[in-house]
Amino acid sequence: MPSNAHLSNKDRLIKGSRLFVRIALIVNRIFFFGVIAMLIVSVILSTRFVPLLIPQTPAPDLASALTGLRLLMLIGLAMAVATEIVLRTLAQIITSTGAGDPFIAANARRLQTIGWALLGLQLLAIPCALLDKFCPALGSAAPGASFSPGGWLAVLMVFVLSRVFAAGSTMRDELEGTV
Repeated sequence: MPSNAHLSNKDRLIKGSRLFVRIALIVNRIFFFGVIAMLIVSVILSTRFVPLLIPQTPAPDLASALTGLRLLMLIGLAMAVATEIVLRTLAQIITSTGAGDPFIAANARRLQTIGWALLGLQLLAIPCALLDKFCPALGSAAPGASFSPGGWLAVLMVFVLSRVFAAGSTMRDELEGTV
């Protein structure tokens, strides 16, 4: 009886995870295409675009604010791409786990891919900090970049788990070869 409850909980976790990842992918794609649309609008409207987003910007700072906003949008696009990689790869891991086969070499590689994407997300704090420092015309629209110990811990954890999955799949393959 406990094993049936365990399987039922596992199924709910897999189904819930699948649903969460699907919704997150949709939201991320809406964000991505929204930023692309804003970037296009910023080119079409040029300096008239800035007062729409940052109403308090003085006239001499409009060009600087426009450049800053465009750079901020490019950072947002990079974040959306990295997030897309994380979510799509996580969906593949969830699928293999749902099929009952999580400890495979492909999942080790997938975790490593997620680790690199998370590293990229952490490193995007650097251009955010530079934008905050060197583009004062953005005012409160400037991204607040800060060191995230939790984010860096997540990067490390995913790379370690990738190694654990790789070792686990190798051990399983060796065990299957001896039977």
